[in-house]
Amino acid sequence: MLLNDVVAQTLRAHSVEVMFGLMGDANMYIADSFHRLEGGQFIAAANEGGAVLMAAAYASVADDVGVATVTHGAILNCVTGLFEAARGGNPVLVISGDTAREEAFHLQNLPQRDIVVPTGAVYREVRSPDTISVDVAAALAEARARRGPVVLAIPSDFQLAESAARVDAPGAIYPGVTTPMREDLEEVASMVLGAKRPVVIAGRGVSATDALHHVSAFAERLGAPVATTLRGKGLFDDDPFNLGICGTLSHPIASEVIGAADCIIAFGAGLSALTTLKGDLVRGKSIIQIDISAEKIGRFWPATIAVVADAGATAIALTELLDEAEVPPLQGRSDSLRERLAQWHAQDRTERGPDTDLDITGVLQLMDEIVEPDRSLTIDGGRFSHEALRNMTVQDPRFYAHCLNIGHIGLGVSSGIGAAVARPHAPCLVIVGDGGFMLGGLTELNTAVRYGLNVVVCLLNDSAYGAEYYRFIERETDASLTTFEWPSFAAIASSLGAKGIRVTHWSDFDEVRSAVANLDGPLVVEVVLDRDTVPSPGEH
Repeated sequence: MLLNDVVAQTLRAHSVEVMFGLMGDANMYIADSFHRLEGGQFIAAANEGGAVLMAAAYASVADDVGVATVTHGAILNCVTGLFEAARGGNPVLVISGDTAREEAFHLQNLPQRDIVVPTGAVYREVRSPDTISVDVAAALAEARARRGPVVLAIPSDFQLAESAARVDAPGAIYPGVTTPMREDLEEVASMVLGAKRPVVIAGRGVSATDALHHVSAFAERLGAPVATTLRGKGLFDDDPFNLGICGTLSHPIASEVIGAADCIIAFGAGLSALTTLKGDLVRGKSIIQIDISAEKIGRFWPATIAVVADAGATAIALTELLDEAEVPPLQGRSDSLRERLAQWHAQDRTERGPDTDLDITGVLQLMDEIVEPDRSLTIDGGRFSHEALRNMTVQDPRFYAHCLNIGHIGLGVSSGIGAAVARPHAPCLVIVGDGGFMLGGLTELNTAVRYGLNVVVCLLNDSAYGAEYYRFIERETDASLTTFEWPSFAAIASSLGAKGIRVTHWSDFDEVRSAVANLDGPLVVEVVLDRDTVPSPGEH
C-alpha cells in the first residue's frame, strides 16, 4: 500500500474526520488520500497558518484532536498557530512535509525542528515508510495526552513509497475518574469550614455537564457565590449568584465580592495572572485548587491546598462531608447580593435611539442578541477585545474558541472557521477589528465561502489600529500614523462570495437581523464606529 494511503487510513481509524491544510508537493497525496476516504473531509485553507489555527479551534470546540497538513518549507507560516495552540492547550497534529533525504540543498530544506520546538510544540519525524502507521498513531496519542501541538515531519520522497505498515484500530480508552483522597478532602473541608466569605471559581476543566452540576450543587450547599475564568465563560449563567468572569474582566460587584473573599475554591481553573489581577484578587487568601492535571496546579499562583482529582468527584465528596458535619450554609448567597446582581444585569447601559451614535457596547449586546444562543464564538485581538469578552456569551464554554493566548490580532476568522466545522449545525460568531481582518481574516474569508460555513463576522471598523491609536493620543504623538482609510469591508465580503452589510445607524441592524435569521453561508457585518468613542483597553 502507498504510504499516503496508510497515513489517511490511520487517521480515520483513530476517528479523525476532518483535516485542514494547504496542499503542496510534499503533502498533496496525503491530503488527496484522506479526502477520498469515506467520512474524511479535507478543508483547503488559503494559508498554512490559517490551517493550523482552524485545527486548534476545531480541537477546542470538538474537544478532540485537530489535524492540519502543510508542505515542506511552509512550517514557517505556522509558527503563530503553533504558539497559539501550545499556549491554549489545544491538541493539534500538524503533518508537515519535509524535503527528500537526498536533496540536501533543496530551496525549502529548513531546520524544521529548530523552528518548531521554541513554539512549545513537539517535533517528531517519520522513521521509515514501514513505521508510518505507528508513527502517526503515536503522534496523535501524544497530542491528545499532552493537550498541545505535535508536528510530524514526512519526507516528500516517502509519499509515494510502498509501505508494509498495517493499520490497526486503536484500543478503547477509558479515561476513568480520579477520586480524591479522604485525607485531602478532610483538609479542604477544614479550611472551608474556617472561612467566612468563600468564593467558588470554575474554569474550562468543569465544562463536562455532570461536573458542572456537582460543582454548582457544592457552591449552593456551602453558601458561596460562583465565578468563572474567561475560558469557563457561560458555566454558571443560570445561577443568580454568578459573579461572572473573575479578574481583569470582572464587573464592579464581582470585583468587590471576590476582593473581600477569604477563601478561593478553584475547580479546573488555572488562576492565571489575568484571572487573579496579577495576584491582587488572591493575595492573603486561602487558595484551594482542584484539578485532574497536576501540572496545572500552582502554575501561576501557589495553592494553599492542592487536590489532584476530578472536579465533579471532588465536589460530590465535599458536599457529603458538609452534610456529615451538619454545617449550615454560609451567608454568601444573600438576598441583597442576588438583588444587586439582578439589577446589574438588567441595566441597559447603552442608548440606541435614531439620533444616537453607534457605541461598541450596544453593538456587541445587539449582536449577542441577534445571533442564536446555540452558537460558537471566537473573539479576535484588538482595542475592542475587553468589551467583547465581557459582553459576548456562550451556552457552554466548550463552544468558545479562545484565540488570544498570545495576544495577536488577525487570528479570529481562521479560528471561527475551525469552530464552524466542529459544530456544523450551529453558526459561529466572530468578533474582529478592521486591522485584524486585514491582517488575517481577509485571507481566509473565502475559505468559509467555499465550504458554505455559517460564520457571522462582526467587523468593528474604526479605521485605525485602535490600541496603538489610543497610546499615540495618550502620549501626545501623531495618531494619524495609526489610522487607515480602508475600502468598504462589506463590498469586499460580497466580492469574495459572502454577504456583506454595512452598518452606520442603529436601524441598519434590522437588515442584519433578517440576514442572520436566513443565514446561508458567511455574513460580514461591517459596523462603522467613531474611533474616538471606542473604550481604551481596560476601561469599563
